[in-house]
Amino acid sequence: MTELGLFLVLFIALFVGWVMGRRRSEKPTKQELKTISSDYFRGLNHLLNGQQSEAIDAFVDSLEVNSETFDIHLTLGNLFRKKGEIEKAINVHQNLLARPDIGEREMRLVQLELASDFMSAGLLDRAERLLLNIAARKTEFQAQILTLLIDLYEFEQSWDKAIRISEQSQKAKPSVKEAQRLAHFHCELAQVQVKKEQWKQAFTHFRNALDADPKCVRASVGMAEVLCEQRRYRDAIKELKNVAEQDPDFIPVILPNLKDAYQRVWSGSGYHQFLVEQNKDHSSASLILALAKHYAQDDKRFAEQFLIEQLRIHPTIKGFKELIQMQLSESQGVNEQHLNVLFELIDQLTKAKHKFQCRQCGFSGHQLHWQCPSCKSWGSVKPIHGLEGE
Repeated sequence: MTELGLFLVLFIALFVGWVMGRRRSEKPTKQELKTISSDYFRGLNHLLNGQQSEAIDAFVDSLEVNSETFDIHLTLGNLFRKKGEIEKAINVHQNLLARPDIGEREMRLVQLELASDFMSAGLLDRAERLLLNIAARKTEFQAQILTLLIDLYEFEQSWDKAIRISEQSQKAKPSVKEAQRLAHFHCELAQVQVKKEQWKQAFTHFRNALDADPKCVRASVGMAEVLCEQRRYRDAIKELKNVAEQDPDFIPVILPNLKDAYQRVWSGSGYHQFLVEQNKDHSSASLILALAKHYAQDDKRFAEQFLIEQLRIHPTIKGFKELIQMQLSESQGVNEQHLNVLFELIDQLTKAKHKFQCRQCGFSGHQLHWQCPSCKSWGSVKPIHGLEGE
């Protein structure tokens, strides 16, 4: 539906609401009918001329607030907020609250919308006070109230408060999505402790994150980092290998740290076995290149042949670049020059391509973000797979 069509439907609803509201009272005078009709058609004229804001203002001024028109006023306030006209939204919702005949349920609905208005306007303190006041009354809107509070504390990066409210929300109504968000709140606090080199506190927060969401890759990666700092490399290997069970898409992310941890305890023994097992079930460019480099230490010919066979099954630009680099070491003259040109072109191409993409909104970039910078979802940014990625 076009924006014009949406406004037409809304204004028809406004007119119907006015008619229903008039049925509650005595028969209106001719002067009242004339005034309302004039305002209605004035608003419609603004609408048809593309003056949506003026049209809405005309209808808001003319429409009486009562039980039949309450939902229409509430919708108008929401519409103002979505259009970025926050001050108008606040005025509509505050006018509703000022009505002496408004019911308890309707009052809570308006307060929720007003809290959203305050958050959109950046008036976070006012939004927090209003939400905490409603939450204390334990209404039927408790889940919505807690969600708004979590959103507010997340925006403020008040992770302790966000965790407290999230845990309260999970006890009342468990949610997988909210559990994932709670885990990342713990990880945010853990990262603060990591910067301070407070490893014990950081480890506790990462453990709490995994308790909230056992599939939280970020928590496992963070725990492995802390364990490596404490030189507990065997435990770090266990946490990093756990990532392959949580989400195989993140295997390329953990390979450098996993290789380093293996080399510190078993001189790399076991790392090769992990690569082979994962490449069999979850083949990726990073796994194939890691195996090729491992084989090249003993037999370059075998490594090159392995890479060629893998590229036939799992073609990627990254793999093709590695193959050219292998052949360059054995090329001379014109062939070497041609391969150098080709290598430089592919190198530029791979550097220009984004490595990570959000599975929710499609945002892409060169760095891994645990919270998407675009849609703000947690844990949705993952390595890109396919010809131009993994």
